[in-house]
Amino acid sequence: MTREKIKTEQEEIQNKLKWLMGLRVLIVTILMGGSIALKVGQSAQLGAFPIFYFLIAFTYLLTILYGLALRHIHALVLFTYCQVAVDIVLETFLVVATRGLASPFTFLYLISIISASMILYRQGGLAAALASSILYGMTGGLQYYGLIRFGTETLQPGEALYSLLMNVVAFFTVAILSSNLAEKLKQAHQSLQEKETGLTELKAFHENIVQSISSGLLTADLEGRITSLNRTAQEITGLSWEEVKGKRCVEVFPWKGLRDFYENPLMINRASRYDVETKKKDGSRLLLGVTLSSLRDEEGKVAGVVGTFQDLTKIRELEEEMRKQEKMASIGEMAAGMAHEIRNPLAALSGSMQVLRKELILNDEHQHLMEIALKETDRLNNIITEFLYYARPSPPNYKSCDLRRLLEETLQLLQNSKGDHKNIEIKTVFGQEPVSAMVDPDQMRQVFWNLSINAVQAMPTGGTLEVAVRVKEGKSRGAVCRLQDARLNEEKNKVSYIEIIFEDNGEGIRREHLHRIFDPFFTTKSHGSGLGLAIVHRIIEDHGGRVWAESKAEKGARFTIQLSLEPMNTHSPPQSPQLAGESRRANTNDQSSTRVEESPSLLGGSSMANNDIREDQHWTKS
Repeated sequence: MTREKIKTEQEEIQNKLKWLMGLRVLIVTILMGGSIALKVGQSAQLGAFPIFYFLIAFTYLLTILYGLALRHIHALVLFTYCQVAVDIVLETFLVVATRGLASPFTFLYLISIISASMILYRQGGLAAALASSILYGMTGGLQYYGLIRFGTETLQPGEALYSLLMNVVAFFTVAILSSNLAEKLKQAHQSLQEKETGLTELKAFHENIVQSISSGLLTADLEGRITSLNRTAQEITGLSWEEVKGKRCVEVFPWKGLRDFYENPLMINRASRYDVETKKKDGSRLLLGVTLSSLRDEEGKVAGVVGTFQDLTKIRELEEEMRKQEKMASIGEMAAGMAHEIRNPLAALSGSMQVLRKELILNDEHQHLMEIALKETDRLNNIITEFLYYARPSPPNYKSCDLRRLLEETLQLLQNSKGDHKNIEIKTVFGQEPVSAMVDPDQMRQVFWNLSINAVQAMPTGGTLEVAVRVKEGKSRGAVCRLQDARLNEEKNKVSYIEIIFEDNGEGIRREHLHRIFDPFFTTKSHGSGLGLAIVHRIIEDHGGRVWAESKAEKGARFTIQLSLEPMNTHSPPQSPQLAGESRRANTNDQSSTRVEESPSLLGGSSMANNDIREDQHWTKS
């Protein structure tokens, strides 16, 4: 027997004992009141008037003691037997005090027997009947042999035997009947409890199923009032159950298909499937795949509508990006080939103009035009160099590097480089211990340089650039560094990883550039190639990491990089532009942003444009 079941039975016996004590007080009070009202004490039926009232007073006292002891006694079955036994003894004293076998209080034995049967069932009822029979028989024997006398009355043998047999038979009959009734009531109660428990468990099971399915679930009645909204639906829509409970579904979810379901009678008897574009509670874009069908009761009548829906936003964005990247990949290959072809005549053109500048005697105007031509030739050459670096990057040359040291070198170079950096304060949060990782040091310097220049150019009037690097443990954003080996298991996504943060308090990033921030050649500035952050994103993804940005306009921006502590497979081929773009878009949300700037290259001395655009959370600066 389980501990829970034992506790339940104990509570049940305790409640029945309270009922028994209340019944005892009620009967004694009625007897006392009746005896006073009818003046029984003045007749011969009450031969010992003081004993009668003594027993009543003693019963009151016992009941009070029983009530006080009930809280502290754990052997409730034994306690019940004791109470019934004491009751039968007191009833015997009352019978002896009121004419013995002719006493009008013999019926009290029956009440004790019934009470024992209801609490202790058959065993208790028969025990009470046996005890009552023995004591009642002893009373008859004492009265028959003259040991108990009531005035001048004499008890005839036949009368005594008849009264004794009739009462004993009544005792056992009542015991059997009442115990049978008690057993049936017990079985009925247990059966009801089992059904209630089963119903509760079934209801909880169904509720768990509804709350655990990966699709959103919405139900509404015929009047359109929302009757349920599961956990997934709340997560998808951003609305809690308390916010939508009892409201009209067409007002909370103004989907055309939902309105049609209530307005068009032909829609009631058939299911419909469609896509709907709406907005979350926070105003962000939400694309849903919705299936609506009629909700029917147990008689098959329409009782409302049930709708299931899935969040297709990321899937559709990925599909769109895949189509875009397929197109961009083919254009990129063609453009890379053209860039090589353009570079050779461009070099000849540049060399020829430099020779002409030296050989010819030019006036000031012509000299100025020559300088412009040479400058634009160099600029065009830099753009081609950067584009080829982005389109056809060399595979990373992995080495064990201290990222803290690489950051310090890059920031030192930034402070010593040409440009208006005097009003920029650089803060570092590095810690004392080295932060080692398997990376390509040259490529990581390029990443740090591009992000630093991006932040500096976002603060034209001055500001603070804060750079932090740390090792973290927990569930990283997107299972850093081993996406191909990731499993849909939350425990396996809990890893140790390196987090690098570049945060400025500059102009911030505007939301309208959300979907273009990491596109090559996208820039919001009058100068620069728009490739800087595209290169940052490409390098970080080639290292198996993640990079994203968070920003609000006029409040600055934060770039976050996550890299694995584990070494990458140095033999794995680099990602193609197409795959890099697909992976990038798969992890972009509605709050990311970007910037575009131009910065000197650390690889080959070319000028790298910092594409002011930020992955995973695209927020944009102009």
